[in-house]
Amino acid sequence: ETDRATLRRKLYIPDNELLMRFAGRVHTIKGIKYALQGFRKVLNILPHCRFISAGDGIFEKHMKDCVDIWTRVTWTGFIDKDKLYDLFSIADIGIMPSFHEQCSYVAIEMMMHGVPLIASTSTGLKEMIEDGITGMHIPVIEHPERMEIDTSLLADKMLYLLQHLEERKRMSNNARRRYETVYSSEVFGRNMLKFYKSLKKGFNKL
Repeated sequence: ETDRATLRRKLYIPDNELLMRFAGRVHTIKGIKYALQGFRKVLNILPHCRFISAGDGIFEKHMKDCVDIWTRVTWTGFIDKDKLYDLFSIADIGIMPSFHEQCSYVAIEMMMHGVPLIASTSTGLKEMIEDGITGMHIPVIEHPERMEIDTSLLADKMLYLLQHLEERKRMSNNARRRYETVYSSEVFGRNMLKFYKSLKKGFNKL
């Protein structure tokens, strides 16, 4: 029995239930509304799915997006890192349709746990997530006075990953590899050291 199966049993999650993880603040700028609307479309095809949101926020504002699908959506609120990592470990895919991100720590954590991530093309996430390799991109549609996500396209991408196990495994392995080679603390430390050494050389030439 795998650690994943043991952890699922510990959290009372059935083996056949597919999990989608949304991590971060429950806030409009994080695209939570579009994530839930896309999830609703997914449930019409794959009813054995669960949407888990872990993070603080004003949940009441988005409860209307869960009408009739409340039993398929779990709001954890803020949880400690160990429990958060448990949820990353058992997630099938991650969802981040944010309208604004820089270097997202949540995205790094998902890659660390090998979670294929459907991420928006906002600044930061577009560079971090390799489309078709470590996850999939969902375009941010910009209008003069607002931005939005195509929920039908988002649902299609969710369904593709959920229905293609081998693709999920491939992207999962690639995500973990990208974390190890680009975003791990060891690599980050080496890169920072190189950066400071280059600054020192530059000052010495002045």
